[in-house]
Amino acid sequence: MKKTITMLMIIMSIVGFAEVILLGYKDIHTVFRVICISVVITLELLSGVLKFKDVAINCLQLLFILAFMYFGLQGVEFLLPIVMYKITNHRIKIASASLLSITIFMSLAGENFFYMAVYIVIVNLYLYEVKKQYEENIEVSAQSRGQRYENHLMEQKLMNLERYIEQNNIVTTLKERDYMTQKLHDHLGHRITSSLMQLEVTKETLGKNDELANKYLISAMENLRVGMDETRGILRNMKPREKVMGIEYIREQLLKFQYSSGIKTTLHTEGDIDRLTLNLWFVIQDNLKEALTNIAKYSGATKTEVSIFVYNKIARIEIRDDGYGYKKLDKGLGLRGIEERVIRAGGRIAFENDNGFVINMIFNI
Repeated sequence: MKKTITMLMIIMSIVGFAEVILLGYKDIHTVFRVICISVVITLELLSGVLKFKDVAINCLQLLFILAFMYFGLQGVEFLLPIVMYKITNHRIKIASASLLSITIFMSLAGENFFYMAVYIVIVNLYLYEVKKQYEENIEVSAQSRGQRYENHLMEQKLMNLERYIEQNNIVTTLKERDYMTQKLHDHLGHRITSSLMQLEVTKETLGKNDELANKYLISAMENLRVGMDETRGILRNMKPREKVMGIEYIREQLLKFQYSSGIKTTLHTEGDIDRLTLNLWFVIQDNLKEALTNIAKYSGATKTEVSIFVYNKIARIEIRDDGYGYKKLDKGLGLRGIEERVIRAGGRIAFENDNGFVINMIFNI
């Protein structure tokens, strides 16, 4: 703002000097005029160097201009509205600022009143417009800083969330291992210990009391068989179903994508998704990962929807965004990779333009 006003004063002073040179004034008034303009501009340029406050410099500039006008000399009044604007520190309204400058001019000069009044109004309009743009720029800058701060906070929250998820996965894994160790110790360990004791008895009584040895041997075999069945039951209960692994991994993908990109995600399922094989889940997961990468890079979308429909003999997976779509589809490595994975799984794929970009995958089940 200050630089703009200084530049305006310099331009107006150059115009004043040019008028003197072009019209060839050689009287004493011209000398005073040049001196006054030079003093005012010099003070303006030195305002950033001198230790005085800006208002003191501006008042000194105004004193030179008023003294020049008071003695009936002309040629510096064009600097009056600019200096007055600086002194009032643009706290008064534009009409009041214009009226104040016009009143001072009338009381000290009066010649060419109409043209000078128009000039004063135009200069004040320009300065107040500059002030308005300056304040708007400050506001935008403040908003930008606020947005950057919010983005920083969001990044920190995301990092904290990722650390929490990572730590939670570690804790969950440790709990699962502890659970499995305890179960195997409580069931399989006790049965193996019992069976070993029975086999020891069998060894000692074999050939001496075959009936007793045979009884302990059968009991040890049965004990081990029960222990093996219990172990299988524990492992079967701990292993998640393919449906749970597939759908939960997709939910995790969408959640991470939403936090990292700011693009809202939704997941919709319809039908018995238990009928999807593990191989199909892998294809869906890999293709979704590639599609989300493309959406974040190129789509300009604000939301993404993933739908899984399971019908009688087929399954349809749709990945849809509300972004730009495409004018002419150019299949890069990502889209070709998606297409190849679907074809290898025996499915069909279509890329569509429907209020955004849509990927449709169809598999036989």
